[in-house]
Amino acid sequence: MSIAQVEFYSPAQNQHVTYSIYLPDVGEGPYPVLLQLHGLSDSHRAWISNSNIVRHAAGYPMAIVFPDGGTGCYVNWKSPKYIGKRSYEDLIITDITNHLRANFNVNDGPWAIGGLSMGGGGSMRLGLKYPDRFASIWSHSSKFDWDDVEGSVDFEDEGCSAYARRLAVTNGPHPVITFDCGADDFLIDENRAFHALMTELDIEHTYNEHPGEHTWDYWDEHVVAALAQHARVLGIERIVPE
Repeated sequence: MSIAQVEFYSPAQNQHVTYSIYLPDVGEGPYPVLLQLHGLSDSHRAWISNSNIVRHAAGYPMAIVFPDGGTGCYVNWKSPKYIGKRSYEDLIITDITNHLRANFNVNDGPWAIGGLSMGGGGSMRLGLKYPDRFASIWSHSSKFDWDDVEGSVDFEDEGCSAYARRLAVTNGPHPVITFDCGADDFLIDENRAFHALMTELDIEHTYNEHPGEHTWDYWDEHVVAALAQHARVLGIERIVPE
């Protein structure tokens, strides 16, 4: 396997940006892609540095891409006057996607998306908003409700709940949706509320609570199951070396 750090110019950000990518050493490609999003206080290196995701992913013929979402909640912001609050949705959906297709041996999709905390909410929101682009979603310890966050009125569009309601009346593709949270996590109430909404809307999904808090030990343990789901949904099998 290989891990690369990629820098390129992003029109959405109007600057050079960086993402990390894990490339498998099994299979021949073109590879499906998992976009794995970090939390509020981290960067594109967080999953690689703080978890064993690279070891967990060994044998899956799948590329894993780690965008840098700054502290922008993976949304587009209305005004460029906010320092560090730019078009993060466009960065992922358009710029990084185009850069991957132009420079790496990846397929056209559909892909998978996941993340933790801010990235958990981001992965759910993007997965629900673009169900034709993402076949599998797995979000950990997600921040779903941004109404109480200063400046959230400057988001360009709506949150997870709104896109869940739209998906519920959509006849098109529905992703395989899973999310989980630690029972002692400070975001547990938001996760329970989102589970209740998804149940009310009759959207097929899986929600699990496990022992644990908002920690890397928790996320490292449960990303194993997330990788297995993504592989299954994307139609790839783990290759065990002889």
